[in-house]
Amino acid sequence: MATLIVENGSIVANANTYVTIEEYIAYAEGFGVTVEDTNAFKVQLIKAAQYIASKESQLMGDMVERYQPLSYPRNNLTDLDNFSWQNNEIPTLVKNSQMSLALDIQAGEDLYNLSQSSSVGIKSEEVKGAVKVEYAVADSQRIARHSRSQSLLAALMVRGGLGIPLVMG
Repeated sequence: MATLIVENGSIVANANTYVTIEEYIAYAEGFGVTVEDTNAFKVQLIKAAQYIASKESQLMGDMVERYQPLSYPRNNLTDLDNFSWQNNEIPTLVKNSQMSLALDIQAGEDLYNLSQSSSVGIKSEEVKGAVKVEYAVADSQRIARHSRSQSLLAALMVRGGLGIPLVMG
């Protein structure tokens, strides 16, 4: 059985989540997801926190301690949701990102290998009076899926997670 150890901003030893199971249950219910197995939901929260940690090098600010168990709290975390955050606080956006990522996991999404959108282009050819052929465009031309959780996570990252700074001039 999974045990949640909640990070509250004080760098809790062995912390593995930013939210309680109760917070996640309420969040999930707000999106119409009924909680049937709280242990499964705990595992989803832990996986979501680990996914946020996998983005460490892209996150705004710096970790407070070298060996803290999770990526937050952070130093120099400014202009996140138009606020500056102290190094003993967990921003609301972090909590919402974790819970949204956990909902993606609940829906069967692999966070490390996001699925493609379901929109597939259709190509059609016709020879007047003879034949008409329609077929789906190859997967390589499909549009990549971008979920709500990925948008929330991008807001936590330097340059929205883009690795190359854009210079206009």
